Amino acid sequence: MLKRTITGAIYVAIIVGFFFLRNVDCRLFDILTLFFCTVGTFEVARVLKPYLYKGNFALATLFGVLFVPLFFVIENYTVFYGACACLIFSGVLILYQAAVSGVKREKFTTFCVNALPFIYPALLLLAILCANESKEGFICLLLIFVISPCADTFAYLVGMTYNKIRKGKAKKMCPRLSPKKTWAGAIGGVVGGIVGAIIVYFAVDKTGICATAKINPFLLFVIVGAVASVFTEIGDLFESYIKRKVGVKDIGNIMPGHGGIMDRIDGMTFAAVIIYLIFILLL
Repeated sequence: MLKRTITGAIYVAIIVGFFFLRNVDCRLFDILTLFFCTVGTFEVARVLKPYLYKGNFALATLFGVLFVPLFFVIENYTVFYGACACLIFSGVLILYQAAVSGVKREKFTTFCVNALPFIYPALLLLAILCANESKEGFICLLLIFVISPCADTFAYLVGMTYNKIRKGKAKKMCPRLSPKKTWAGAIGGVVGGIVGAIIVYFAVDKTGICATAKINPFLLFVIVGAVASVFTEIGDLFESYIKRKVGVKDIGNIMPGHGGIMDRIDGMTFAAVIIYLIFILLL
């Protein structure tokens, strides 16, 4: 528990540090996303390595290293959009996997496994890269990095407490994927996400840029908190599905007590996409 707490504190300190660096130059925040993308892609490719075509592990690792630099260079030094370049980059590699699967007459599931490292987590992290470049970048990023941890914390505390009250008989949400997750915890996670969003609203943006939103700003934050917390839980379940299929407890081991980077940001990557999309639609 002590090891987990210390690792968590260091992780939070690093995130806070990058938010301060962002005030110097918002592009410095891309360094953090580069780290997430590089290590996250490597971790996903490594656990899937026994099921990948020959050479795909190295190709996926290289993809994870180049993804964020490609976005940065195209976005900042050309007239083209970095997001489009990254989507094309990923799309070409996915089409390559489809071609190989077709030649080998493999099952569709085999293609999906080989294509996954070129989608997850890179394409989800693309939302963070785009949010960082936007006018509302600070608020958007703050919501991404606050809502998911709040949702996870509330889900754990509410789920654990309710399960004790029910003497271990709390209704499970997805017992085959994640035996410890309960519906009570899921509801607690949504509440936690809303609480996190409201904290951001009153702490940072009570009269800020979101006052120009198409709906009431406070209601906007509540909606973002609720929807993003649901996607956080979907992200958690998705990674649980991967781990269950490959038979591992954690995706990686870079964070003692927590597992790997993907074990830490699995829900956040899914939440990032929906938060960014909501900001695009409602601002």
